[in-house]
Amino acid sequence: MQDVDLVADIGGTNARFALAARETGRIVIREPQNFRAVDFETVRDAADAYLEAVGATPTRACFAAAGPLIGGEVKFSNSPWVIREAEIVNGLRLRTFRIVNDFYALAAGVAHLDDEAFVSVRGGEALGDAPQLVIGPGTGLGQALIVPTESGPKVVSTEGGHVTFAPRTDEEFAVMKFIAREHPRVSAERLLSGRGLVNIHRALCALADTPRVSLAANEITEAAISGAYPIAARAVDMFCDVLGRVAGDAVLATGARGGVFLGGGILPKIRDIFLKSGFAEKFLDKGRMRTYLEPVPVRMIVREGAALYGAASSIPNAPMNATPIKE
Repeated sequence: MQDVDLVADIGGTNARFALAARETGRIVIREPQNFRAVDFETVRDAADAYLEAVGATPTRACFAAAGPLIGGEVKFSNSPWVIREAEIVNGLRLRTFRIVNDFYALAAGVAHLDDEAFVSVRGGEALGDAPQLVIGPGTGLGQALIVPTESGPKVVSTEGGHVTFAPRTDEEFAVMKFIAREHPRVSAERLLSGRGLVNIHRALCALADTPRVSLAANEITEAAISGAYPIAARAVDMFCDVLGRVAGDAVLATGARGGVFLGGGILPKIRDIFLKSGFAEKFLDKGRMRTYLEPVPVRMIVREGAALYGAASSIPNAPMNATPIKE
């Protein structure tokens, strides 16, 4: 096998591994495979299993992780897995290894995706010299910026998902009060994540004085799509509305008029509902600042494993070249 790098996108529940190669200047992702955290004691065990399956022995790697890197380690809140730099480097005999935030990798990967990797949510005219925002709900609410500089685009990871939730309607205020019984400070991520969707659904059941059918996030979205539970459908609608407001606020706060990319694992699963939702109107609902947001295009990333491209481009000496959003 020709010279390839090992890349991974690792969350608290699943890890996706792949091999990355460069062909005529393009990053090519090969042999992607998913692994469940519960099936392996350590990340290294999962990586060993993957490399054995594909018969590769790379010497360079980059892992995108859904958590902060502290003291050479990444710990996950809902998984026993811990990524330890030294353990990965020594165990896999790597010469080069890097850990990056998962939304850093997603932002870095945007430039390497073709048009088929995106779906337009709303059109607009991107400003070429303005930052681009990458935001999306999954296990948490990730956020990163692609900032143009004289030496090329720079990806900046943020913790924007932890800004305080700002309700607008009576129903949203009631949901916030419900969540505040368990979490005194209600951040946007308390609503805009897999667990956040469950929080919204629980709150709406309580407000309707309806016995709650215990549903996980994926079951709520499936029930919304099928129409099996009206409250599940309402929960998804509120989820989309709140995401629109939060994304619009993030553009105002960062000046990201170069466009917005929506990522994360939830939105592609509710694609049809989302595209018909109130997201776009809530995105623009900023009073006198509406005209500031109206030119900003929004696209959804629908390519599975998109962060793997960013992980590949984040390995030292691998360049990243961002491009503006095109309709």
